[in-house]
Amino acid sequence: MLECKDITVNYQGKTVLDHCNLSIKKGEIVGIMGESGSGKSTLARVILGIEKPTQGQVLLDGKTYSIKEDGVRILVVFQDSFHAVNPRFTVKEILLEALSKDFPMDQVDTVLKEVGLPSEVLEKRARELSGGQLQRVCIARTLLLNPDVIIFDESLSGLDPKTQVQILQLLYKIHGKYQNTFIFIAHDEQLCRAICDRILILENGQFTREIQDLAEAT
Repeated sequence: MLECKDITVNYQGKTVLDHCNLSIKKGEIVGIMGESGSGKSTLARVILGIEKPTQGQVLLDGKTYSIKEDGVRILVVFQDSFHAVNPRFTVKEILLEALSKDFPMDQVDTVLKEVGLPSEVLEKRARELSGGQLQRVCIARTLLLNPDVIIFDESLSGLDPKTQVQILQLLYKIHGKYQNTFIFIAHDEQLCRAICDRILILENGQFTREIQDLAEAT
């Protein structure tokens, strides 16, 4: 279980997150929606452990989460996949960059197939790929690291509608196999409804409501 307890973040006298509390069960897909400036990305950075809150703590399985002490158990797939990788790297270099030198290539090939990419793409450079293909590479890289929690921070926002549908279908399939906890951050309610078990609305740094029955319009 992932928990955020009383998370508050202040920047130069401005409160960006205001006593946020969040509890997500293992294997759950939870959406966090809000307008620009509502605090979504700040919350993501706090959960990832790359930003320290002014107050509060993040717990994973009941213990305070720390990248330094616990390793990388929470990862993120960003919106801008082109800036999330080195454009001069081949796909193979991108995937193996964070893995041990003796990591078995057959597992890499398996994960590539799971995200809908042929093994031939391994020798292509990032700049040769489309946005949808590169986002699949970023998802594959995340899966190879086997995190407990994956945050998708506006990961579909820069893609065309057809590719968005394809990536959503891919995420469904991946979640069904691996049962990672997904946090789906977006401002598009339709995208959130298409994949999430429930949606939390973040406004001015606070969770103001929760949508649980996603079959009903709000």
